Amino acid sequence: MTRLPRFIRPMLAKPGRPFDSQEHLFEVKWDGIRAMVYRDKDRYRILSRRGRQLNDQFPELAFFQELAPGSVLDGEMVVLDHGKPALPLVQARQQTQVAQKIGVLARVIPATYIVFDQLFEDYRSLMDQPLMRRRERLARTVAGAGQERLIVSAGIVGPGKGFYREVVRVRLEGVMAKRLSSRYLPGRRSDGWLKIKWHVRPATTPPGHSQAACEERTTKDLAHGGWIFPAS
Repeated sequence: MTRLPRFIRPMLAKPGRPFDSQEHLFEVKWDGIRAMVYRDKDRYRILSRRGRQLNDQFPELAFFQELAPGSVLDGEMVVLDHGKPALPLVQARQQTQVAQKIGVLARVIPATYIVFDQLFEDYRSLMDQPLMRRRERLARTVAGAGQERLIVSAGIVGPGKGFYREVVRVRLEGVMAKRLSSRYLPGRRSDGWLKIKWHVRPATTPPGHSQAACEERTTKDLAHGGWIFPAS
C-alpha cells in the first residue's frame, strides 16, 4: 500500500469506574479536540473525528510534515492554560477562519498535540496489533520527530484507582483505561477502552502552595509519566 486511507473513524470508549489492573494502561483523558494526523508522501492532514480538515486552523503544527511518510497518529489537540487543557480555547482555535487572526492565535495560544496511538507505520496498518505494540511504535515515531508540541500521553499499568485520585485532585477531565491486548476498532465503542470521568468539585491545596501552581506542576507530571500518588 502506497497511500493512506482518506479517513479512519476513531475508536471510542465505553463508560467505566475506577479499578486496578495489570492488564490495562491508565492515562489522562485530555479535554480537547480528537484529531488524527495522516502523513502521506507529499503532505500531512489533520482531521477531526468527523473528518473535517484542520490544517489551516493550526499552522504551528506544520512540523507534522517532518513525520515519517506512511504514518497515522490518533490523539487530542489541546491548548494549555497554566499547564491544564482549556477546552474553550482550543474550540475557539478550531472555529477561527480569518487567516490573520489564525496567525495571531497560533502565536498567543498555540496548540499541543497529545498523541496516544499509532494506526499506520510505513503505510502498513498496525490496527490489528495489540495496544502495547502500537505504543512502542508510537514512542519511536514521536522521539524521531523531536517536537516539543508533539507529546505522547504517558500511561501507567496497575494502580488505576490511585491514578484516578490524582487526576481528580488536579481537576482534569478523567482517565482512560485501555486493555493492553486491545486491537484498534475504527468507529466502534469497545470495552477494550473505558472512559472514567468525574464531576468537578472543590480541590484542596497543600499549605504554602497556590492551587494553580500545584495543578500546573502535576498536570505536567501526568503528561510525561511522573506519577505522584497521595497516600491511600
